Amino acid sequence: MGHVGQSAASTTGLDGVGEIVKLEEFEVHFSEARAQRAAPGGLEVFDVFESRLASEDEILEVEKGLRVRLPDEYKEFMKSYGGGMFLFVDLLPVVARADQRDDLATVNAAEFGNGNFIAIAAVGTGDWWGFSVVEGRCADQVDFWDHEDGQVQCAATGFLDFLAREGLRIGR
Repeated sequence: MGHVGQSAASTTGLDGVGEIVKLEEFEVHFSEARAQRAAPGGLEVFDVFESRLASEDEILEVEKGLRVRLPDEYKEFMKSYGGGMFLFVDLLPVVARADQRDDLATVNAAEFGNGNFIAIAAVGTGDWWGFSVVEGRCADQVDFWDHEDGQVQCAATGFLDFLAREGLRIGR
């Protein structure tokens, strides 16, 4: 698997518990999750299903269309791992495959036209995880957007922390 920047991030989850997840630590957790899901005989049955890697040009085009600057940690992950099902999180691809409809641009244009929030993953209840936007720049933290009242609350202060907590279920 590719490497995502050398940044570190801290998490403050919905329960208020914080932790630090560095790239190296995240990749160890990711490898452990893959090993735990390996079939008898060593055949791997887990992967980032429907993974759709993003190129730098695709990311720049989507940023231009949405009029935002996405967090560096997120962009590096999408170039190295891609969107799609990531264990317990279904990340929107930056650009959908020909047989898919939803991607970062189409979902956000339809659901969040005001430009104050960029959805990156559906929760499955009508709610979304994503980035709050201030003056055209996405915050590094991943927020939880409640579809019933439009309220936003911090889910994790970094993208890798979010994936470790919600995707890999680390600390849950």
